[in-house]
Parts: sequence; structure tokens; C-alpha cells
Amino acid sequence: MREPHWHPITAEMGYVNRGSARMTVMSPGGKLDTWYLRRGDVYFIPRAYPHHIEVVDAPEMHFCIFFDQPTPGDIGYRASVSAHWREALAATFNTHLEDLPDFPFTSADPLIVNRFNPLDAHALGER
Repeated sequence: MREPHWHPITAEMGYVNRGSARMTVMSPGGKLDTWYLRRGDVYFIPRAYPHHIEVVDAPEMHFCIFFDQPTPGDIGYRASVSAHWREALAATFNTHLEDLPDFPFTSADPLIVNRFNPLDAHALGER
């Protein structure tokens, strides 16, 4: 599963090349929409909409992702939760401090796609 995350200033579009998955997107009003994606499907997520992707009935999923910004920026729930004081989280979730789980600290974006664009090297005169 790709953890719940959002791109603050970036819209996302994707094409499913292989496999299938379930995608859930939350709109600014808090409404959740869930779709089942299969080979050949195209999806679009507006800027700043939280979303996540789960592989549900295939061993893996391959898809192409396109962004409307050269560096999409990504805020995952793990990183955002670990950035806050535990006291603030306990108050937010109306629970006792000792009842909160130990959230893992994530110092880097867990997205494992290299962000290399061969056109960038060409524009700089490199080959």
C-alpha cells in the first residue's frame, strides 16, 4: 500500500499499466471516494487531496504517474504525525497520552521512484 499522503501544490494523474488496486481520495469537505483501478484505467487527483492506493487482488501493480509540477512534493501521514508533539496528538484524538502508539519517524519520502528527467540533463548540455 502507498501510505495516505497528499501533494500540497501538485495535481496527480496516473495510468494503470498492470494489476489492479483500490484508490481512496478525500475531498476538502471530508467526503471519501473510492475507486477500483484496473489495467487501462486513468485517474486524476486534484492538488492537496489526501489519497492512498492499495493493491487488492493482484500480486503487484504497475502504473505511470504524472504530476503538474517538476518536484511534486509529498506529505505522508507518517511524517506529518511524527512532526507533532504527542500531547497535541492525544488532545486531537481525545485519548490518553499513554494510549497513543509509538509512531515511526520518517525522515525521507517513502516513494521509491527516482526523480530523474533525462530532459533536465539535456537542457544542461549533459548527455
